Amino acid sequence: MPSLNVTSEVDAGFLRIALRVYFIITLFLLGTIGRQCCKLSAKVDLLQGETVSINRMTGWLQARDVAVVVWQLRQLPGGVWLGLMMIITSILTLTSDLAVTGLVKPITLPGLCPFTLGLVLNWGSGVETFYAPPANGYPALIAANAQIYSGQWNSTIPAPYECLVGIYRKIPWDGDPDFCGNADDVLGQWECTDVGKDYNFTPEQTPDDIRSWLYTNGLQYYNNASYTDFVDGLGNTAHLAIWSSSALSDENLEPFNVMVSVDLTATKTEQKTMKTYQCEVTGQVDKINPILSQMRSVFTLNQWAPGLEGILYMGAGTAISDYAKPNLEQYLNTMTMVQGGSDTILTNYTVDNDHRFYGCVLEKSTLNPAIIALALFAAIILIVTFVYWVVLLGFIGKHALFKKIKGDGSRKNIKPVPDSTLSWILQAARESAMTSGNTFGSPDGSVLFGVPKKEQELRGWNFSITDSFNGVARMVRRRGDTAPLLRKSSYYQSP
Repeated sequence: MPSLNVTSEVDAGFLRIALRVYFIITLFLLGTIGRQCCKLSAKVDLLQGETVSINRMTGWLQARDVAVVVWQLRQLPGGVWLGLMMIITSILTLTSDLAVTGLVKPITLPGLCPFTLGLVLNWGSGVETFYAPPANGYPALIAANAQIYSGQWNSTIPAPYECLVGIYRKIPWDGDPDFCGNADDVLGQWECTDVGKDYNFTPEQTPDDIRSWLYTNGLQYYNNASYTDFVDGLGNTAHLAIWSSSALSDENLEPFNVMVSVDLTATKTEQKTMKTYQCEVTGQVDKINPILSQMRSVFTLNQWAPGLEGILYMGAGTAISDYAKPNLEQYLNTMTMVQGGSDTILTNYTVDNDHRFYGCVLEKSTLNPAIIALALFAAIILIVTFVYWVVLLGFIGKHALFKKIKGDGSRKNIKPVPDSTLSWILQAARESAMTSGNTFGSPDGSVLFGVPKKEQELRGWNFSITDSFNGVARMVRRRGDTAPLLRKSSYYQSP
């Protein structure tokens, strides 16, 4: 089943920071607008002549305070709608950071890297050719390593992504360990097929005897096929590998197949079991055959034969490797690339400007759909809350305009609606200052001084016990002494 995760080119660490900042800003705006909605919804009810239940006067609360109000009052703070928004916001606050940490992960995936210089299979005019590509040069090393790197990345990258092994158009000069061959990189590959004819030979039979027998029975192209083996001091042999070219002679500069016979056993003193593979080129054969046609294949296989033991076996005393077949194919791929690249790593890619990049693995990031849904949900509830706030503002503005036309100043009566801890302290201070029996706008035309009208005026107020016998505490001014209310005629004018 294909993964539903979303892949991003952005680094996972940076993406986590960006998402955390997004949630912080979104939740901050949601709390700020939500607080205004709590105040405005209460004002709307007051303007309509209704009383407002105390649970709707809590202002915007966070997780713990929401739980306290629900437990103590058995009602949602702010009313049903705003109360649900507070609960949802509280849950988002608690879960968003965990979700970002757990659902945004780094991942290694195939990508593209810019190509500058390297081993390039360039068969334009003026290209140097070899009768036998060097087997021990640096180009052979990076051509072999590039295939190993590309194959190994398949154990790291997730399906259905794949790094391909084959004959590459180009390989970066440094043999990039992050190399990951893609479809544009690969011209084709050598494929070796077991012919299904395994034969046993006694320890007394020499490599020449075995080679001759294989040729006679159609399992080698010619009698003097090239071979490599390990010989001890007594003349016993092991790790015998024999191969030959279908071109038959170096006089024939033509595309060729290779027949390879390998010893499956580990010891020098027991019978040998020889398995034979038929190897041929597949893929874009029309682009690979010109490279093969430049080789003297018989001489080339003779030059590259000593390397067979290293790719087919895993050291002294070991039987044929489990990776013998793919290693053999990669060895032939390497030989072809060195020939096609003229044994140099200093070539620009000028044959085809559409291939100025090569496949490589890059660090990317993957996002679980849940984190995307969470981010969208946060945005949606912010928009809904903002629209609700605008509607409330519109209602109050419409009411104020109507009252202004009628000459009614009742809108001023809803200014001191508490909606936060500090505004409730202000309300308590105002009520405490007015307990003397005086009220705003007394009939005698005086006003009350010492009554705080703004939250900034609370700096000189304290909370103190004013009746220790009955345990009564109240809001007081000036270091615990109850400040007397100052009265002044509203008609008084300063000289």
